Amino acid sequence: MAKDIHKNEFDFGTKIKLEIFREYLKAWLPTFTKARKIYWNDIFIYDFFSGEGKDSEGNSGSPLIIIEELTSHHEAINSNNLNLRVVLNEKLKRKFNVLKEVVHSRVASGVPYKIELYQKPFKEFFQEQYFRMKSDQSPRLIFLDQYGIKEITKDVFSMLVSLKRTDFIFFISSSFVRRFNEQEEFQNYIALTKNDFDKSRPVHSHRVIFEYYKALLGKEYHLAPFSIKKGSNVYGLIFGSNHSLGLEKFLNIAWKINPHSGDANFNIDEEGYLNTGQWSLFPSENLPKKLNIFERDLKTKILSGELSSDIEVYNYSLDQGFLPRHANAVLKELISSGRINNIKTTSSNIHRLSPPQKIVIHE
Repeated sequence: MAKDIHKNEFDFGTKIKLEIFREYLKAWLPTFTKARKIYWNDIFIYDFFSGEGKDSEGNSGSPLIIIEELTSHHEAINSNNLNLRVVLNEKLKRKFNVLKEVVHSRVASGVPYKIELYQKPFKEFFQEQYFRMKSDQSPRLIFLDQYGIKEITKDVFSMLVSLKRTDFIFFISSSFVRRFNEQEEFQNYIALTKNDFDKSRPVHSHRVIFEYYKALLGKEYHLAPFSIKKGSNVYGLIFGSNHSLGLEKFLNIAWKINPHSGDANFNIDEEGYLNTGQWSLFPSENLPKKLNIFERDLKTKILSGELSSDIEVYNYSLDQGFLPRHANAVLKELISSGRINNIKTTSSNIHRLSPPQKIVIHE
């Protein structure tokens, strides 16, 4: 039976997960509620595994985080005549009843958005909502905080990435996949074997899971992982968006949490573990292996002509889990050494770059 995380205070790993969701929601909302030009009438926020809404100490779970972050958007929702809906689902009756009370106690009368509460099994409810979601291109943020691994199947993942103007974050118990993947039940959900995992690097379990989902894409799409270590187990989040701006926003959050690799709440390459609850994770003398490899590979791709413009460089960097500033360090080095022409660099909003600046290699 899955552990009931709401009976006690959320542990540090759960708090990291919820903080990432909060920070992404905070970055996502103004893109659609406060845009200069509004091209949509409806906005949706989905929480398919809502739980009770808070822990035993009153710390906010995802439903209350949504309500709290919407507070500063009431005026924009009203002034832009937006129909914003928060869709919450919890299949367990006991938890649903608590959720309903918690939500009703925290939502003031007259708020400019609607909350829809459902008590349904995920598979059934997601199928119902998917038919509604795929019929239009309304902005959507989907949070899928599943217990374990079984809900985000290949089919569900394919449906998620098919949706237009949709960003999602889902949670998965990556260590469980590594430990039990040979069991027939697990093979029904994720087709990985023990050979896919490095026995000497159990902390890389979530990276393996991420690569599995990435291989399912078959099209241009933006994904990013974030590993979360709790005790001896590694869990993780996978973020998805069909727009580079969404990926850039998520990576900004991830790199603030971990300034050395941007994809874990612990030192994933040195296997050190953060348990202090502080944002600053590692001493400056630690070797950021992931960054060194990225810089080497990016330099090779630029000098070989594989990446021939600033936009190609920045998009490649984002899809490798790095920010424009990481790419700029390589570009500036190549410019200063005279190996490429002088181009203007940028540190944010790469989707606004137009036209692309051509990179000329100096022999």
